[in-house]
Amino acid sequence: MMYLRLSPDPHGCDPAGPRKALLLVQVEMSQDTVTVVITGELDLTTRPVLTERLSLILPTRPRRLVLDMSGAAFMDCGSARLIASTGRFLPDGRLIIRRPSPVVRRVLQLTGLDAECEIDDR
Repeated sequence: MMYLRLSPDPHGCDPAGPRKALLLVQVEMSQDTVTVVITGELDLTTRPVLTERLSLILPTRPRRLVLDMSGAAFMDCGSARLIASTGRFLPDGRLIIRRPSPVVRRVLQLTGLDAECEIDDR
């Protein structure tokens, strides 16, 4: 489990107030499925955390890779591209996005990247 807390300014000084972003990435492995549960905000500052986690998982070539995005409060287009491109490293080429939050679903639809992933609403 990896936690990352970031503030907009390295000194904690932000004219808009003490807003802090939190990203939590949990990896659960079973026999043939890896599930990555993402909670928080995926943006330019937190994307390296997800990139690092995926770079550790993808060389194992899991049969199924599931990203549970129900707790993702925000996702930028760069993070959407990263997620969608992950499928090409999988044996069947399809990444499964489970229970995408409304924000994540909207970004995927607007960018057309939803066509590159399997959306699982269960």
